[in-house]
Amino acid sequence: MPTPRPKGRAGPTRVLYIHPAKQGADLPAAHVPIGRPYGLIPLGVPALVNVLRDAGIDVQGIVLPLERQLQPSFDLRAWLAAHQGAYAILIDMHWYEHTYGAIDVARVCKEVLPEAWTILGGLSASAFSREILASCPQVDCVIRGDAERPLLRLVQRIVRARGDRRRVNLRSIPNLSWRDAGEVVENPLTYCASSADLDRLNFVDIDFLAHANRYHVHEYIVTDLQRTRQARDISRYRGRWICTARGCRYECSYCGGCRTAHQTLAGRQGIVPRSPEAVVADLQRLHAQRVIQASLSYDVAELGEPYWRALFDGMAQAGVHIGLYNEFFQLPEPAFVDALAAHADLAHSCVALSPLSGAEAVRHLNGKRYSNAELFEVLEQLKRHGLSIFCYFSLNLPGEDNATIEETIDLAARIYDLYPHDRLKILTSLHTIDPLSPMGEHPDDFQIEVDMTSFHDYYEYCRQTQLALPLSRTELYRGFHPRSGAASGLPARDLAHMADVWDAARQGRESSWWPVPPSW
Repeated sequence: MPTPRPKGRAGPTRVLYIHPAKQGADLPAAHVPIGRPYGLIPLGVPALVNVLRDAGIDVQGIVLPLERQLQPSFDLRAWLAAHQGAYAILIDMHWYEHTYGAIDVARVCKEVLPEAWTILGGLSASAFSREILASCPQVDCVIRGDAERPLLRLVQRIVRARGDRRRVNLRSIPNLSWRDAGEVVENPLTYCASSADLDRLNFVDIDFLAHANRYHVHEYIVTDLQRTRQARDISRYRGRWICTARGCRYECSYCGGCRTAHQTLAGRQGIVPRSPEAVVADLQRLHAQRVIQASLSYDVAELGEPYWRALFDGMAQAGVHIGLYNEFFQLPEPAFVDALAAHADLAHSCVALSPLSGAEAVRHLNGKRYSNAELFEVLEQLKRHGLSIFCYFSLNLPGEDNATIEETIDLAARIYDLYPHDRLKILTSLHTIDPLSPMGEHPDDFQIEVDMTSFHDYYEYCRQTQLALPLSRTELYRGFHPRSGAASGLPARDLAHMADVWDAARQGRESSWWPVPPSW
């Protein structure tokens, strides 16, 4: 089990970490409405950084959107210039929404610290490693797939060489993509974390971040935040994500973290869980830090009854009473819901269900394997326990159209009528196609045309959707569209109309039914 590490190390900081925004390093003027900046760091970043710190390498990091939120005049160049001794800069590119922001941050890093190595990692960086290195000179290396062991080896060699590129041997580092005399080299993908590896990692400590005390995930719960602010100390109103497993067994249409994507990007076969004991230890430490809700990265109901019973029993034995947020990939067994309700702090717990559509055929096409009747059986049980729930729909997945949106709204209305309004949030969204998702890899299965496939496509998507614009309610910049024409046999789809219908249906239900998001 990982243990808390001592605070502070002597000597200059040799490694920096930056979480980019969706937007570029130089955000638009303050009066220009930007879209969502996506300020949540990947949950694996603390583990990666703590591997380095445990090896005696000091790391200082920032969440760029948070710094700009706390101080709109924050100057990334000045922050970099204050770390002239840095040999390496870590930039995450996990979600495609950061493709433009990450590259732009790397550009600024090279302007200010031209000798420092810029290192990218994450799912999207892994998917496009070769194209990134071929077209983006501001990036020196990409670590593909699981990065703990490769990153440690790389950074240790860079630090020992005092950043001198001529003295750093890159060829034996697993999972590493880099350039040799201008040619892209991709070392074999030979490191994939085991359960034992995951158990040794420290996913909890984030004191390497500037303003770590201000970084938190807003609690996933239906309670009104403004009233909560008035009722108690806002510093306690916080949550954190923790790792329960890596991988997946499903092939949901829209997901770039599906089973085959993990196999391609990380060489992972199926699911690699952390032990229940390791997860309980994380919960115990978060609880001691006054975190009131832990969001579980992998649906623990999917890990099997022996696993989740060991997890809940461990929480009871350790005296950990903390809120939990769990997203159900499918529908849970009744026994799991009872056990969750018995062991979690229900006042700060929430679960998520994703029926996606009111039309069962559309739901099944996109990976959710249950009927409306089965959904309501689970909703009735969650209601009896008084659990808060998020209920996620999607406006534009394959099969959803002008006709099925009516079935979706009917289902949302039935859920609204059934569930206590102060314990319910009904949401919809418009998906942009994920790299390596089944939709992108097998468009014929979903009767779609895909027009976003390369790194350049995603980079341009993010660059052109930095601002909050009305066009976000349409097919524009989604990377796919239904096949059209009489030969397709498909009903008409007008996303702007469907968004208007959804927002009209929420009138009088605004407290529990959220509007279509106003930006990408």
